[in-house]
Amino acid sequence: MRIAFHIALILSLLYLPWWVGAIILVCACFLLERFYEAVLYGILTDALYGTGFGSHGFEYMATAFSVALILSASFMRSRFVW
Repeated sequence: MRIAFHIALILSLLYLPWWVGAIILVCACFLLERFYEAVLYGILTDALYGTGFGSHGFEYMATAFSVALILSASFMRSRFVW
């Protein structure tokens, strides 16, 4: 299942709107344990589509989103029973 998420994320980053990749990333972080590759996808998104000015002067918004998503997903996974 991890490989399927990798393929879906790469295709969504290249060909689909940003929110489709964000939804796939959220699903991957909640369904797969220790999906630390999300940070690499955040860096890739910032490298491909980030501007020099960024959002309010912060250029690494996708990377920060992916790190926050990993932290919140790991916290919530410890609280929920699957």
